[in-house]
Amino acid sequence: MDSEYKIVGIRGATSLNEDHPIELTENVIELWNEIMNKNDISRIISVIFSVTPDIKSLNPATILREKLDLNNVPFMSLEEASFNDSRKKIIRVLIICESSTQNFVYLHEAKNLRTKKE
Repeated sequence: MDSEYKIVGIRGATSLNEDHPIELTENVIELWNEIMNKNDISRIISVIFSVTPDIKSLNPATILREKLDLNNVPFMSLEEASFNDSRKKIIRVLIICESSTQNFVYLHEAKNLRTKKE
């Protein structure tokens, strides 16, 4: 099958029940694996994580570097600005890559990030 690869941004997000290194590690790896399974990524250009201000226990980029040996991928992690009605304990990711697909993944409470407010 001949796929056309182009540079895209693939979004994803997950949430935590509590800011604990074990839960953070499990959820970041789960999110990464789901994004990889749902997309046909040929090359990762860079990855940007953002976390809400209530997440302090561990850097999500460090998890991927150490657990998945992604040492050649440029990562950046940022703390999100806090707004009225912002959701708590959310980790977002933006993967800039070459891919023939662009399927976003939202897990756990982050599934509610895309719902419209009435």
